[in-house]
Amino acid sequence: MVAFLSQTTVCGFSLYQTLAYFLIYSCLGWCLEVVYAAVTTGKLVNRGFLNGPVCPIYGFGMVIVLYALTPLVDNTLLLYLGGVILPSTLELVGGWALYKLYHTRWWDYSDYPFNIGGYICLEFCLLWGVGTLVVMHIVHPIIAGLVAMVPTLVGVILMCILYAVYATDVVATAIAASTLADTLDTMEKLGDSIHAVSDAMTELLGTTAMTADQKMDESRLQLKLAAAEARDNVPKLKPRETMAAIRARTDEAMETARRASETARLNAAEAANAAKLAAQGASERAAERAAELLQLEELSAELQARSDEMRAQMLKKPRVIGQRRMLRAYPKLKHGVKRTSLETLRKNWSGGSPIRTGTARNKPSGLLRICCDYLR
Repeated sequence: MVAFLSQTTVCGFSLYQTLAYFLIYSCLGWCLEVVYAAVTTGKLVNRGFLNGPVCPIYGFGMVIVLYALTPLVDNTLLLYLGGVILPSTLELVGGWALYKLYHTRWWDYSDYPFNIGGYICLEFCLLWGVGTLVVMHIVHPIIAGLVAMVPTLVGVILMCILYAVYATDVVATAIAASTLADTLDTMEKLGDSIHAVSDAMTELLGTTAMTADQKMDESRLQLKLAAAEARDNVPKLKPRETMAAIRARTDEAMETARRASETARLNAAEAANAAKLAAQGASERAAERAAELLQLEELSAELQARSDEMRAQMLKKPRVIGQRRMLRAYPKLKHGVKRTSLETLRKNWSGGSPIRTGTARNKPSGLLRICCDYLR
């Protein structure tokens, strides 16, 4: 095995050298990301996609650069142009692939001028060229010398151990990223449902004569008891069961809100003909509207309970690995076709429209707490 790795060459580099450089530059790339985040945000966080201190995209990028640009090392202009094109292409393909896999943009340059799909932008493309010049002329000769100093057998043993850990981390991160994508889907759907229910209730209240206040107060008490019972059952539910239940209820909430909005619009049209309505049984229509409102209140209470369930499930997850670590590493990630960011969710729920329940007004703070807890 040692002879195979040291004697088999690709583009002038042995497999042993390639594997060693991949590990080293993955780690150096992680260090660069951590330093950049610390300088720009003032926070020290693990900025890697994986849990360990590695960024695979830097490892792949440098291997490609070494294979393709080593013959051009004495031509500064061509080396720079290659350093602009190759890493930028890798970043574009990597960002697109991660989006297709997890429906999430882990980095987004949409706010930068001359960007392509938000995956790359001109500013960082040019910086990759500068970085390539620095690495090829200064950093890599040092790295190559250090790798050559390590006995091949010792190096192979170390790489076997490190690559085993690397592979385990890749599998664990892939599972965590998939679960995170499901969680973000559910959060986005839950937020849309809460807003839809809130808007429908507002429209319905604007056209409904509240003649059943006492019955509604009794129903609200029952809803609060049901919500409390739902929160007590959280520890018994698995995360995937919780999210499946939330998605099912949000579908129902959206449909009910749509029907209620249609009812409210009909009520507004009927209000212009109040005399005619009175003759045709307006009291029955008022009762139907009160029933619609009660159903919306029930859904809003359950959505709040489901939001608390998500928060309870999330708080069980460790901060240093998995989903919570990934969200702390990429606080500006954007999810889904709408490119909804965590920051947008936090702003929406901290200053968003409240849910009206009769004369009381309750803000949907459960989802805001989820976002805040993820970033702690």
